[in-house]
Amino acid sequence: MIFNRTSNRIQTLVRKLKQRKHRVKENLFTAEGERCVEQILKNGYITIEEVIISDDAKLPGHLKQYSVKVSALPSDEFETLVDTDNPQGVLALCRLPEKGSLKDIVDKPGLIIALDALQDPGNLGTIIRTSAWFEVTAILTGIGTADAWHPKVVRSTAGATGSIPLIRGELDKLFQKLEKAGWNVLLMDGGESSVSVRKIQKYDKTILVIGNEANGINPGLFTPGRDKVKIAGNSQAVESLNAAIAAGIAMYHLQGL
Repeated sequence: MIFNRTSNRIQTLVRKLKQRKHRVKENLFTAEGERCVEQILKNGYITIEEVIISDDAKLPGHLKQYSVKVSALPSDEFETLVDTDNPQGVLALCRLPEKGSLKDIVDKPGLIIALDALQDPGNLGTIIRTSAWFEVTAILTGIGTADAWHPKVVRSTAGATGSIPLIRGELDKLFQKLEKAGWNVLLMDGGESSVSVRKIQKYDKTILVIGNEANGINPGLFTPGRDKVKIAGNSQAVESLNAAIAAGIAMYHLQGL
């Protein structure tokens, strides 16, 4: 099967999309890797404008099942479009979904994950993927949190991108609005006064807050009426858990699926 060469315009656009300002301006992002692209196509949450393949890569069989434009490039040119050392030869140009809104989730029971200045793209992608598994209602991304459409984040979601509403904003303001509607805020904190997540009372509407990898949660978010929770473990051997792992353990206990 022969494909047209990827246009110079698309190549230039894809390179620009490595920067957030261009993703916002163009309302587009990229997804790299055969598995990631396959899952996005299968889920159907995200519109793919075009799939670009390296001419030395085999056309993934799943692409034949979908009506999607496919173009090709020589491998050396393809490598200039991606940020991985060993690219799989498949890249999708995707349209950003509509922004999530509080009004769409405020009256729905369930679990919301809130991320306070979570900076590592891999952690964010893993949390999005895990949240999709546990049927989380929405993810709130606070100021300082990595961009959910960064190529490394999208790659780490393994195709779960677009499956959960994402709402970006100042967390305390978002919390106050949700608390008025009956949502309860739980803040992950390893302090002695925190209660094990296994023992915490379960609510119909719960917001679980995960903090910055190095500094934890902003002290300003600890206000009366918001509970502190932790994951009990051997703190003598390990200082703390990875943020994405901690989030996954907490989701397991709180969702009760």
